[in-house]
Amino acid sequence: MMTMHPGEYLLLSYVEPHKISPQELADRLGLPLKAVQGLLAEEIELTAEMAVRLELVFDRSAMSWMDMQVAHSLMQARKKVDTATVRPFVFPVKADAA
Repeated sequence: MMTMHPGEYLLLSYVEPHKISPQELADRLGLPLKAVQGLLAEEIELTAEMAVRLELVFDRSAMSWMDMQVAHSLMQARKKVDTATVRPFVFPVKADAA
């Protein structure tokens, strides 16, 4: 499954095609320029508050923005976790009470 950081999606789908400056985007979102630049550079994760703000500015639900972030974060986590360091619990099988 291919996942994309929401900042990359924002850049490719809205900012670049519509020639929106990071400053204009920050102004419309009501966010500091540094936060918008960090998101576009994929240096920070999208927060729920940012997702709500994006929903209000663009025709895309906050949930879809958050789903994108969660999918991207999980993909990154799966790359980082060394499965050899994780020990799952093994629970005994319970016999059905008859």
